[in-house]
Amino acid sequence: MDIISSTPTIVRLRKNNISILISTYPLITRSEFLERLKKTFNIEESCKDFSLAECFALLYGGVIISINSILERVELEGCFKVSDKGEEFELDKFLKNPYGCFSFDNGKICFSKVKDENCKTIDNIGLRFIIK
Repeated sequence: MDIISSTPTIVRLRKNNISILISTYPLITRSEFLERLKKTFNIEESCKDFSLAECFALLYGGVIISINSILERVELEGCFKVSDKGEEFELDKFLKNPYGCFSFDNGKICFSKVKDENCKTIDNIGLRFIIK
């Protein structure tokens, strides 16, 4: 039995007590998480060293928003890129219209449906797991 698996790369942003995790490319084919999952086939065991938000980002992709123990998963078409402009991130504004530029504690990001050479594509799939 041969197992092929991968997870997205995770970009982490913070705004006050809110964590935003963006799943993107390139896909990762070797990690502690994947090795554990291949051995145990147990997601809970494989996620034991990760926060719940990190585990969700690896498993389901998309944009994961974490406030304390509450998680919200947003599936966005398109991409994001680092920017030098952005309005202060507010969760309600983002959920109503995520395509724009936002300022976080650790950087500024613009989300767009239009891809260009500086944009990183958002991965809305998450874990890929194939058994041959």
